[in-house]
Amino acid sequence: MAYGFRPVQMSGSRYQTGGFVELPIEDDTLGTAIYNGGPVAYTIASTTAATGISANVTPKDNDLSIGILVGARWVNSSGEQKWGQYYDGASTNVAGSAYGFVVPVDGVVFQVQGNAAWDRKYIGFECLVTGSGGSTSTGNSSLSLLQVTTDATNACILPVGVLENGNDTSSTPDVLVRFASAGIQTKPLI
Repeated sequence: MAYGFRPVQMSGSRYQTGGFVELPIEDDTLGTAIYNGGPVAYTIASTTAATGISANVTPKDNDLSIGILVGARWVNSSGEQKWGQYYDGASTNVAGSAYGFVVPVDGVVFQVQGNAAWDRKYIGFECLVTGSGGSTSTGNSSLSLLQVTTDATNACILPVGVLENGNDTSSTPDVLVRFASAGIQTKPLI
């Protein structure tokens, strides 16, 4: 007897995952760091080296994101297993040894620094991000939100509110956002 689709597991819901999934990092990205809080995209290719996640510093509806990096593990050139808040991307890391811990963007609300004092008028408009890279001392991404009152071209970040922590009237408020469905890459989440 057929029964249609029944939910049995959500992405990141496995035992002791903290709500994230572990995905391989592209070997083709050796030499490129991926910072904590930075969006990532997943490449599916016919060659193993080009398959996996890579930094997606310009998340748009034509440059899809699968999730946000929250940490990584890899093997360095000395054969040591390394764990970090971000992936250092050293060109001497062992190929095939790097994995990123990723929070899937679908259905998740994130906090990001805005670029103007908060006002409700920003809610629902499709925004872009600005910045690149990150800090090697903190491991955090340097991306922030470009708040707008008209949809930005190909933008996919939607403000839904502000974190009311006393910083909401500053020029760098903590804005609550979600990814619009047009900017979400849906495969190959496990």
